[in-house]
Amino acid sequence: MSERGTFKVKSGLAQMLKGGVIMDVTTPEQAKIAEEAGAVSVMALERVPADIRAMGGVARMADPSIIERIIKMVTIPVMAKARIGHFVEAQILESLGVDYIDESEVLTPADESHHIDKSKFTVPFVCGCVNLGEALRRIGEGAAMVRTKGEAGTGNVVEAVRHMRTINTQIMHLKGCREEELTAAAK
Repeated sequence: MSERGTFKVKSGLAQMLKGGVIMDVTTPEQAKIAEEAGAVSVMALERVPADIRAMGGVARMADPSIIERIIKMVTIPVMAKARIGHFVEAQILESLGVDYIDESEVLTPADESHHIDKSKFTVPFVCGCVNLGEALRRIGEGAAMVRTKGEAGTGNVVEAVRHMRTINTQIMHLKGCREEELTAAAK
């Protein structure tokens, strides 16, 4: 029986990446440098999404040919970003053989109301969140890993830390609830 695409396999890769550095790269050469420097994975980008959006452009997934070249260059897992709600970008990334898809808020959203149904894919997804409710919604959609959002494209980690503290506080609150209080707390 094949385990490909099961939640166990998807979350297993997340555990392997935990505590490591995932480097943003735009060329195969940068990916090789990142691998040699000890990165556990690379995120294939066409350009820095914040720069594209600042210039009034639409930040989309990276060019498939760049992603293919990066995959061929390195032996570590290759991740790539898809726009929120853009299941066709996710299908393309899966067909290219990326190891992880980041349904990412740093790209221009394709659908502001609906995220991708990640359970339909064999490749695992990572998604950003700012609180426990958002994290659980993304997991409910099939995300194998969640991350805090931070302030996209700035390098400023204050927002990411704030989001992590919020999530941890919300978890601690739920841990302190009696069983009969959990339904009310979940609303």
